[in-house]
This record gives sequence, C-alpha cells and structure tokens, in this order.
Amino acid sequence: MEAHLYEAHEQLEADHWWFEARRQIIEDTLKRATAERQGLSVLDIGCGTGGMAPMLSRFGALEGVEGSPDALERARRRFPGYVFHAGSLPDGLPEGAWDLITAFDVLEHLDQPVATLRQVSGRLKPDGAFVCTVPALPLLWSHHDVLNHHRRRYTATTLREHLEAGGLRVEWLSYFNSWLFPAVLGARLLGKLRSTQSDSDLAPVKEPLNGVLKALFASEKHVLKRARFPVGVSLIAITRRA
Repeated sequence: MEAHLYEAHEQLEADHWWFEARRQIIEDTLKRATAERQGLSVLDIGCGTGGMAPMLSRFGALEGVEGSPDALERARRRFPGYVFHAGSLPDGLPEGAWDLITAFDVLEHLDQPVATLRQVSGRLKPDGAFVCTVPALPLLWSHHDVLNHHRRRYTATTLREHLEAGGLRVEWLSYFNSWLFPAVLGARLLGKLRSTQSDSDLAPVKEPLNGVLKALFASEKHVLKRARFPVGVSLIAITRRA
C-alpha cells in the first residue's frame, strides 16, 4: 500500500460508510464462525492501522501482526491496550494456538498466498476458524488496486482454490458489497474508458450520503444470514483446518 493511504485509512476507519458497514458484516460473520463464543484467542494478520481491533477484541484476547512499520506505529498509538507484533507469518508465532485467525483484505497483497495460508492452518487450534475477506472480480481492477499494491482480485473459484491448497476447508463463502456492485462496475469501466488515474476509492463522504451508503451496505448482513450473493465487490469466507 502507498504510504499516504495509511494516514487516510486511520482518518476514515471510524466513520466512513465503507469501513463501518464492512465491520458490521464481518462481525456477524465472526459470530457465525465462532458460534458467538467469547474468551477466544484471536490473531489478526495484516492488522493495518488497527481499525478492526475494538470489534475483534469483543471475541477475546486479541493480537495483531503487521508488516508495515508505519501502519504498526499508528495501530500501537491508537490502541495501546492491544498487542501488535511487527512482521508476518510465521515469525515465531506458536502453532495450534489460536481459536480465531483473521485476514481482512490481505491475501491479495501476497506473492505466495497459498504458502501463507498453510502457515495459518498450522496455527489454528483443531476447532479454530480462519475468516478472511478479499477484493473480488478481475473485471473491477483499477488504479485503486495499483495504489494498494494488490497482486490480484479474486473470484469465488480462485479464492476457494487458494484456501483449499493452503490446507483449509471452506465452510462458507460469499460475495458481498453487492447492492453497490453495479455502481462500482460502472465507475471502474468509465475510468478505464477515460484512462483516468484517480487516487484510492476511499475518500470522505458528507452526511447524509455517508449514512445512506452505510445503511445500504450494512443491510447485506441480513441477507447473508440466510443466503449468499452471486456477485459483489468483495468476498468473505469462513474456513477450518482440513
């Protein structure tokens, strides 16, 4: 990720519609994955500037791992009550120690995601869960992906293939950020036609539009409790050790 985007994320994570709604959807998914148990050991891989930490800590004792010194410093400053490690897997983290491991928009940055997923699998307890999100659909590739140093955007098929090759059994997988997919697709295609090179997609949005977009995106959590979306801007998966 370009360095200036860490500052942008830190400023936007608390109130921006995309971050807020995404957190709600992820929290509901984690409740499904953990059967709403508490007091778990939780490891967040690629924790960034720490925006997910307060929510994740509701599930138990949280530790984060982050490879960017800038992001790590921001996370430690914002949330001094949590443990954030410098580095990446494996880096001395114990095997078979975690009830819940998460990686939110991390796998797309990796040159060898399957190797990392094997490390994840080995660090889960036998009944532990790994929950991840990734950006979806190569059709949506844009300058936003370049700025964020993405290596790929996933389809449901390619994500499942990587997870299974990494020693994980896919329990549940769905696209999300689906209501807004037509608008995002149109904007991305228009940008390609015009050859525009805008900055990151994430920018401040004023009220009441911010609230409207948050409510629309967050409403997907009710659908995901009983169905799966066939298309969307992102993917989310619950997995276990195979």
